[in-house]
Amino acid sequence: MSQERKLGIVVQSGAANRICCVAVYAASALSSGWKVVLHLVNEGLVAFRKDTAKKVWSSLNPEDFSIYPKMYGPNVEIFLKNLQEMIKTGKLQDWSDMFVELKKLYGEKLRIYACPLAAATYGIKKEDLLDIVDDIKGAESFLEEVYPGIVMVF
Repeated sequence: MSQERKLGIVVQSGAANRICCVAVYAASALSSGWKVVLHLVNEGLVAFRKDTAKKVWSSLNPEDFSIYPKMYGPNVEIFLKNLQEMIKTGKLQDWSDMFVELKKLYGEKLRIYACPLAAATYGIKKEDLLDIVDDIKGAESFLEEVYPGIVMVF
């Protein structure tokens, strides 16, 4: 009997170029039959706030929502411009809308948890977060749920 394939993603950054990777890997794994569990920590948790989520793509200034070596600045500007255009023309979904759709399509196969330590230190409550966030659970619960799968950190 084969074991369920699982992917755990620790989302530690709320930067546009990081959140994009999280959405792509989560969607790819889910479409391939994997269970995906996100654990939101640090600025990754802040990105999933109701009042923050739609702002991640809004700026063309790379310093607003991206993390990168300074010499990559011009490339990140191109990335953000192209990303905004792709969202505007419907070629790509906004990351938060993509996760809403993934939750609808895959249900319990996609779980999203907020780290309780990050929530406490950032002053974030469950009701502050997007409705797609399932619960506030610690690292031990996250790791136990993902075991013996793969864990990625963004």
